Order: sequence, then C-alpha cells, then structure tokens
Amino acid sequence: MQMKIPYGSDTITFEIPEENFMFEGTLRDTRGQTHLAEAVRKSLDKPFGCLPLSACVKPTDRVLILIEDATRSTPVREILPVLVDYLLECALALDQMEILTAPGSHRLMTEAEIFEKVGPELINKIKIHQHDYQDESSMVTMPSVFVNGNEIPVQVNKKVLDADFIIGIGNIIPHSDAGFSGGAKILQPGICGYPTTAATHISAAMLDEIPLGVVDNPCRLGIEQVARQAGLKFIINTVKNHRDEVIEVVSGDFVEAHREGARISRQAFSVEMPALADIVIVSSFPADLDFWQALKGVTSAYFAVKPGGTIVFASPCYEGLAHNHPKFSDWLSMSYHDILEKTKAAPIDDKSIDLISAVLAVCNSRAREKAQILVVSHGLDDEAVEVLGYKRAESVQAAVDQLLTLDPGATIAVLPRGGDCLPVL
Repeated sequence: MQMKIPYGSDTITFEIPEENFMFEGTLRDTRGQTHLAEAVRKSLDKPFGCLPLSACVKPTDRVLILIEDATRSTPVREILPVLVDYLLECALALDQMEILTAPGSHRLMTEAEIFEKVGPELINKIKIHQHDYQDESSMVTMPSVFVNGNEIPVQVNKKVLDADFIIGIGNIIPHSDAGFSGGAKILQPGICGYPTTAATHISAAMLDEIPLGVVDNPCRLGIEQVARQAGLKFIINTVKNHRDEVIEVVSGDFVEAHREGARISRQAFSVEMPALADIVIVSSFPADLDFWQALKGVTSAYFAVKPGGTIVFASPCYEGLAHNHPKFSDWLSMSYHDILEKTKAAPIDDKSIDLISAVLAVCNSRAREKAQILVVSHGLDDEAVEVLGYKRAESVQAAVDQLLTLDPGATIAVLPRGGDCLPVL
C-alpha cells in the first residue's frame, strides 16, 4: 500500500505491505472558523476566568503585546488588527501599545519574518522590539518563585516594567515539556533569561516520563508562577486543526483560558493507537526548521514504538541542529543517565552549561535508548547524525525495505504529523 508523509514543503511517498500496516496517525477532522476576526472579537468580550478585556484594561494603560517567533504558526497578523482596534475602542492610543517578540532561546527573527508575522497593516504603526535571551542588559531580576519547594529565579525582559497591562498571543498544541504550548509560555520562556528557562524546564526532564499532553506538571506550573510574577494579564490563544485552520479562540486568564484550549487541542491532535508498533515512520512536520523543533517528531514516535523497535525519522531540518545553543551537541551525545546526573549537579545560573539544551537532549536520549533511529534528512550533516546517535537512511523506502528484510512480520505505524500529534493508547 502506498503511503505519504510531509517533508517540509515536499512529500515523501513510500510503499509498505498491507499485512505489516498497523495504523496511520490521522488527526480528527474538525471544522475551522469561517470568520476568524469575529471569533477573536467574541473571545475578548467573553473570556475565560476574567472580565471582558474592555473592563480589564484602562485608557491610561501602557499595553505590551507578546507575540511568538517564526517557529510558531499562530495567525498573529490576523489577530493583531482585531486586538488593536479593540484597544482603540477602549480609548487607548497607538503610542500606548508596543509589541515584543517572544522567541525564548531561539534565534532573533529576520526583518522579513517580523513583517510576515505582524503584517503590513501594523508594521509601521506600533513599536516592535525583539527579545534576546542572551542580552542580560535587557533583563530585570524579580523575586524568585517556588514550585514543589524548588526555587525558580525570575529574570525577564525589562519591557514588563514599563507596561501596565501585558497581553500574550499564542497557539495551543501538545508540548513535550509544558504538556501543551500556549498560555503562559509566551512569557516564559518567551521573554525570559537563561536561568528562568533552565529552572522551569529542567523539572520536566526529571520526571519519570516525558509529560507530552500532561498539562499539570512541574514545568507548566513553574512557567505560570513566573508569568504571574512578571505581570501577564491576558492571553489570546488559538487552537488549530490539521489543515492549519483555527477551530477555536480562547482568551482571558492565562491559566483558565489555557486549560480550556488544552482540552480542545487534546481532542484535535490525539492519535489513537491500537498497540505499539515495531516500526514507526514519523515526519517532523510541521516542526521542520531545525532539529531543536523537529525533535518533537522523535518524541511523538517515542510514545508509539515498541521497546527495541525502530523509528524512521524524516525531517529536512533546514537550519541544522539549533541556533543559540552551542552546547546542544555535547548534551545530545550523552546517555539519559549521564544527562540526569550532570543536570542534578549543575548550577542553575551557569549559562556555559546550557541546561536548556539538556532538557531537549533528555527526550532524544530516552527515544534513542528505547528504539534505534534511522534518519532521512538533508539538513543534518553526518556529524550531527553521529552526535544524535542515529543512523542515516538513504530514503524512507530504503529504511522500510531493510527493516522488513530483517523482520518480515514487523508491524508498521505512520505518523505524518509528528511535530504536533499526541499518540495515545
């Protein structure tokens, strides 16, 4: 039988015997919003966990709007004009509003990416700033917060001090550390410094299992404590379907609105599996920019493959392994046990160690130690493949043929959207 998976903007086609096929991770068919602007406007007037935005913001407020970077697909350019018009109706002026990009520890956006994200309507009307987590002079230190007795230092962009009201715009999909993306993640790690992100995310690495789809976990709770300390007041989050259409807009309190969005996202992105498969063929789509993003595909496959099985991982990784994380390779080459031992002994504020990379490396080492991983990628060079502990395959078809030669009865599962699906038994 012929199968297809996305490979960036292209498609990979391959054949598998029908008797070996177990399941394809097809996402639920949900209907998208036909009038997104109306849905956004309605969500501002009927938010979760708080009064309408018009009753929350004051005419004298200075408003800081946090937006994601190019690695995320929230329709920010459609949401921003609705939000800005709404704030103007609340008697605010354009010069009372500023936009701050929230890339976390990702690279800075290019001018073209900012233009694409914000759109032509507002690009020259509102001041736009970029957060750079490596620029400590742009940060302010606030009192620490605590989760389960563990201290989380709060280092955040100084722009929060100039703002009376902070609004975050994001999207909600399954996430391997925070359970689901969206919500307070736009602030942490979005506009925070290294020690804050390291402290919140390392708690996920210490759990017995990867918390993909588990929303109430120490990482998410730490993120929300930081956001509360820094003054995040309101979120506008979308939930999309597999056709990239917005199916719901949830706004309001960054906990209550997020939990409602996570519930909807779970329904939209869950992939029901009859059993674990011997072979899982997974595309990183839509997380294709670099391996930092594409690892989401490996994580999804981790939940679908039998112990001792094989993951066939296809991802273009256009920009290689990662930006801003030179220690990533060091962590990736380590075993799961060694990563945990080193992180336990590492000072949380020592940027040279790069604990943020360790968190992602834990997901990779867990997958690599559960199953062998064959990779099809034009963006990962031989050195990167070796560091990851993978083996390169010439093509998905070549990998399938080789594996079935060794085990003709192997069961095969296909995850076309490993970058955002949630495999569940």
